[in-house]
Amino acid sequence: MLAKHTRVSGLLLVTLIGCSVSVPDDGGSGGAMQGSSGMTGTAGTSSTAGTSSTAGTSSTAGTSSTAGTSSTAGTSSTAGHGGGGSAGSGAGGTHAAGSGSGGTTTTGGSGSGGGSSGTVKASAGCGKAARPANGKVTVANEEIIDFPTSYDGTKPMPFLIALHACGNPNTQWEGLLKGSKFETDYVRLLPNTSDSGQCWSNYNNNITRILKQYDDVLANYCVDTNHTFGVGHSSGAQMLVNILSHKSDADHLHLLGVSPVAADPFNVAVPMPVLYIDGIMDNQRSADSAKNAVAKFRTSNMCMTTSKPYTPVMGCQSSGMTVDPGCIIYDGCTVPTIWCSHNDPNYSGTQHGVPCFGIKAMSDFFDTL
Repeated sequence: MLAKHTRVSGLLLVTLIGCSVSVPDDGGSGGAMQGSSGMTGTAGTSSTAGTSSTAGTSSTAGTSSTAGTSSTAGTSSTAGHGGGGSAGSGAGGTHAAGSGSGGTTTTGGSGSGGGSSGTVKASAGCGKAARPANGKVTVANEEIIDFPTSYDGTKPMPFLIALHACGNPNTQWEGLLKGSKFETDYVRLLPNTSDSGQCWSNYNNNITRILKQYDDVLANYCVDTNHTFGVGHSSGAQMLVNILSHKSDADHLHLLGVSPVAADPFNVAVPMPVLYIDGIMDNQRSADSAKNAVAKFRTSNMCMTTSKPYTPVMGCQSSGMTVDPGCIIYDGCTVPTIWCSHNDPNYSGTQHGVPCFGIKAMSDFFDTL
């Protein structure tokens, strides 16, 4: 049985900053939210399974260059749905991806689907090219790759894969991430689905595209393959969790952690650090959708049913009220397993969007892994 969800809203009302902007969603409705800055905390230590390996030495720009292994795509078909995004951002610090002159990069252990914590592993594309013009590569109707201003093609940077909601283009996540630590510190891959209604409905077609785009980024650009993360909203969150239900696909992407917003439950085939976010009164999902999705992560991460409040995620202002993030962290898990069931009323009152605290909470959580 799932543990009772306990709120401690009185402890979360700290440093409240926020404003609202407008982002179209699938029905033409929808609000957008600016995230708040605030104190951060750690979600504890993460654990990774598997054996450790070492990358070879390299003299190219001082980083080692190793190509990851690829796996075959699984087969399945799911119907995706969901709304557009609400923009949120939060100020963050810097994340330095180190490189050494002619040194050897050592990689930690990698488990099923998970990356390795702490160490930097340079992709094969390091040293190939400088920052693209205007910091962006766009392939119409297929993908956007965004680069921080500090990207120089030689220092491996954390890598984010962000999947848009149904009815939204992949520019949705550009708006969501603007002004956040993701914009300043991460290389960001924003895949686009060609499925009807911009929904991630055909798993086989979509995963083939995503894996190819991932491989192309590693081959041509400089990212840290040990620090690859995934986020998604609504239909995009469903696609992200569905990837985790296909072990070979999850292993291929080598994700270190994920943060789905308003997904539906799929069996999770790999242990995976997760910050799961949903609205407590989300009227685009069934009443049991969120708890059932979280239960899948609890099972894969071998959690106990008990939990405690997760206080590093701070409250924020939205639509004239103070939002309670409602976050808990489960006990006894092999990797951090956090559920934030918030009461942000924005997104046309549906509570289905990315809440005002969401983007900063994601980057803070990924920093702990």
